[in-house]
Amino acid sequence: MQPDPLTTQGNRTTVHAPRSLTTGMFNRTLGPALLFLFTFAACAMLVVPAAHALTAAEVFTQSQEINPGQDQQSKLTLLIKDGDGNTRKVVLKRFWKMYPDGDLTSKVLLFHEYPPESRGTAFMVWTYTEASKLGSEQWIYIPILRKVNKLPGQMEENIQGSDLRASDMDPRDPSLDSHTLLREEAIGTENYYVVESAPKVDDKAYPYSKVIRWISSSNFLIDKIDYYDREGKLLKKQTISWKMIKDAWVWQKVVIANMQTGSQTTLNLTDIQVNQGLKESLFTERMMQQGAAALR
Repeated sequence: MQPDPLTTQGNRTTVHAPRSLTTGMFNRTLGPALLFLFTFAACAMLVVPAAHALTAAEVFTQSQEINPGQDQQSKLTLLIKDGDGNTRKVVLKRFWKMYPDGDLTSKVLLFHEYPPESRGTAFMVWTYTEASKLGSEQWIYIPILRKVNKLPGQMEENIQGSDLRASDMDPRDPSLDSHTLLREEAIGTENYYVVESAPKVDDKAYPYSKVIRWISSSNFLIDKIDYYDREGKLLKKQTISWKMIKDAWVWQKVVIANMQTGSQTTLNLTDIQVNQGLKESLFTERMMQQGAAALR
C-alpha cells in the first residue's frame, strides 16, 4: 500500500517521499539518461542548506512570547506547607492586564479572600520594561488601617510567605541573561530544550545565579524550572501545568518545592477568564479600597 503523502501527527506534519524506482526497469536506452537525472537531483539535494537550528536565546525568547491573552482574571488557591509539614491555605482573586506598547508592561491587582483575618487586603503592582529603568510600582491596602500605602520601589516579596515570588509569574526580558542550550531531553512523549539562563549583570534585586528551564520543542511552553541561589546552590524546583482558553495559554497548576527548607507551595488557578476587556478604573487605589465585592 502506498503511504499517504501527507500525514499529520500532533503539531507536526510529515511529507512522505515516493518509493525509489528500481534499476530493473531501466533499459539500455533510457538507463544512462535516467541515471544522469537521478545523480544530478541527488547532488542538488546535497547542497540544499540545512534547516536553521534554534539558538538557546531564540528558544528562550519564544518561550517568553507565549500568548497569555490581553487580560486575565482568576482565583488563586495556594496550599503552603512549611518544612515541618504544617499546611495553610490562602485564596486570592487576581486581575491582570498586559500593555504591549510603551514603558508599562502589565498591571496586577490581588484581593485576599481567605483566611478571614486577611480578607479585604489588596495588593497592586505596575511593572515597566527593563529599558525604562522604572522597575515596578507597588501598593498595599490593609482594611484595619483604611489607607493605601505605596511600597518602596523594587521591593520583592514571596506571595503570602510561599515559595512563589511575584516576579516569577512574569515574563523575563531575554536580553538580561546569557542563554546556553545544555541538551535536548525527552520526558514521556514530550521533547524539551533544556536552557540555562544566567544574568549578564549582577542585580541585587534578582535572587538567582542561574535558572534552568525545560522548554517544549513543540509549543515552547515551560513545563519545569530549576532555580539556583546567588551562591550557585539549587534553591527550588517548579513544575507547571498549562491550559488553553480561547487562544491564550494560562497556568492551571504550579508546584514549587524548596530544596533548602523542605517547604512546598501548590498553586491552583480556577475561574479563569481571558480577554474580558478589563478597564483602567480597576487598577486604582480607589478600587483597592472598595474591594473585590464591588466587582461582582
